[in-house]
Amino acid sequence: MAAPPLLPVTLTCNTDLRFIDLIQVVGSELLKHLSFSHEDGERLWLAIQEGIANAMRHGNKLDKQKVVKVTFDPSPQKIEIRIEDQGTGVDLDTIPNPNLPENLLKPGGRGVFFMKQVMDLVELHRTPTGSTLVLVKNRRHQEGAEL
Repeated sequence: MAAPPLLPVTLTCNTDLRFIDLIQVVGSELLKHLSFSHEDGERLWLAIQEGIANAMRHGNKLDKQKVVKVTFDPSPQKIEIRIEDQGTGVDLDTIPNPNLPENLLKPGGRGVFFMKQVMDLVELHRTPTGSTLVLVKNRRHQEGAEL
């Protein structure tokens, strides 16, 4: 008998960078259940962590009255992570490549660049109440991991 599919897991917290550690516990355990290797799981988590930190710092401007909502949505083919904040969002395509010589010493942009290197899809959607960062990682190896 096949295991039932995993349902989305949503965590909502105030804008406080200390909550990233709590979200990491849940996210890391979920990635293990999806049979991502330890190394892939570490890379994925760093990308997710960067997205959450950006939502808190840049989206919500570290306003502790604002919330961040993180949803892990697993499927047999992929994991989708949605990170919602109450900020206005940014056009990800306007963030300069931090590896270009003229940007090497400039702060910023490295987190988004890293997310794009690790994930199969990185998109930011503006909503009436804020913005949502969507991160998708396709599963490469599915044998032995039924959802």
